[in-house]
Amino acid sequence: MPGNQQTACNFEQFMWQSMLALVQPASGDPTRLQFETWMPSYGIFIKDGTPTPWGQEPPTSCGSIQKASATTGKTPRVYSDITKQAGSEQPLIDLKGEFVYYGMSVNQSEYTMLTACQLYKANCAGPLKPGNKGIDLISKYPNLSLPDTAVELKTSWMVLDDAGAASGLFYVVPGIIQYKGGPCRQVNLGLTGMHIVSKTPNFPAMIWATFEHRNNAPDCSNTSAPPPLGGSWNFYNPKCTTCTTNTYQPGTPAQVCRMHPDGDSATGTFPGGDDCTADPNQFACQDNTRKLLAESTAAINAINSSVQALIQANPTRINKVWANYELVGNVWTVGKTLPPYLQAQAGSLSAANTSMETFVQNGVAGVNNTYSCLSCHNMQGPTNSQYLPPVGLSHLFDSVQMPGGCSDGSLPATCNAYLNSP
Repeated sequence: MPGNQQTACNFEQFMWQSMLALVQPASGDPTRLQFETWMPSYGIFIKDGTPTPWGQEPPTSCGSIQKASATTGKTPRVYSDITKQAGSEQPLIDLKGEFVYYGMSVNQSEYTMLTACQLYKANCAGPLKPGNKGIDLISKYPNLSLPDTAVELKTSWMVLDDAGAASGLFYVVPGIIQYKGGPCRQVNLGLTGMHIVSKTPNFPAMIWATFEHRNNAPDCSNTSAPPPLGGSWNFYNPKCTTCTTNTYQPGTPAQVCRMHPDGDSATGTFPGGDDCTADPNQFACQDNTRKLLAESTAAINAINSSVQALIQANPTRINKVWANYELVGNVWTVGKTLPPYLQAQAGSLSAANTSMETFVQNGVAGVNNTYSCLSCHNMQGPTNSQYLPPVGLSHLFDSVQMPGGCSDGSLPATCNAYLNSP
C-alpha cells in the first residue's frame, strides 16, 4: 500500500483483496486454494529434525487415517490439535458440544525467514517465546524483522455433520482433529474465522484483519436478530435465556455475542476515565477515537456489502460461499510506528473475532481495554522496559519446542538479510 493519504476504506479494500486472493485455486493444483498451500506452523516448529520443505505436506501423528472424504471427495488437508484461544487460553465449545479447532500457517517468504534464522530452535528464538532463555535478541538483534512480503494466517474451524457440510453455508474441508494427544478423528470442518496479517514496506507493525462467518453470533445489543444467512447461529442459542454470554464454562457450549460490532468500541463499553492525556499504553482520546471509529465502521459495512454482491454476481469466477463471510475488523498503525502503541493505532480499535477471541472481546487482565490485535501483538519483552525486535509481533514462537541451536550465541549468517531494518 502507498505510504500517504490512506483512508480506512483503502485498508479494508487491501484486506478484502488479500482474502479473495487467498481463496483462489492454487496454480497447478485446482483442488486446493492458495491458502491451503501455505506451510502450517506444525511443519516449522518441530521437536527435532528439520522443518518440512516448502511445497510438501508436513507429517502428523494421524497419517494412517487420511482418506478421501465421502462428502467432498478431498483428502484431508487440515490437521489441528489446537483448541485454546489466544488471550484467554480457553477453548470455544459450539452448540453441539464440539471444540472449535485452530490452524496457523505462513506464506513462503515468512517460511524462508523463519527457517533461515532457525527461529524454530529455542536458543535462537530466545525471548520471542515467553519465559524462554537463549540469545539476547533484544540487545543483539533489535531490528530483526519479518520480510516486507510476509503474511500470516490463522483460521478457526467447527466440526460439521453431513447436513451442515452439504448446506452450502460454509467453506468445507475434510480435516483431522486430535484433542490433547488422544485419538484422531476425520471430520468435516467448516471455516468460521480467518485472521490475515500482512507486512508491507510502509507498515512494519503489519496490517491486521479478521473475517468471520456471517452466522457466527449476533450483536450483544440485538440478540433477537435472525442469522443473516438463515438457519441457526453457529455459537448462540436464542432458546437459552439463562445462559451467560461470552463466558467460558468447562464442558458447556458457549453463548456468544459480538460486543463491539465492526471493532467499534464506541458502540459497546467505552473505557471510563481516559482522555487525551492518557498514558500511551492506555486507550486514546475519546473524541478523536470516536471519529476514527465511525469512519472505519462505515467503510467496513460498505465494502462488505459491495464485495458480497460482487461474489454473488460472479459465480463462474469465484465460489459464492465466500459471500457468507465478512470483514469484522482491521487495524494498523500510522507513521511506521514501532512498537505499535495505542495512540498510533487506527481502524477498528476493538476488533475481535467471536470464534477466536470469544472471551476477551472487552479486554483481558494485563492487556489494554478494549481488546484488539495489537493489544497482545505489541512487542512487549520480558519486562515492562524491554521491547522485542519487530519479529516479536508474531506469536508463532509460542510453538517453539526444539531445544538448542545458535550454539555460538549468534543467529546464522543466512539470517543476515533480516537484521537491519524493521
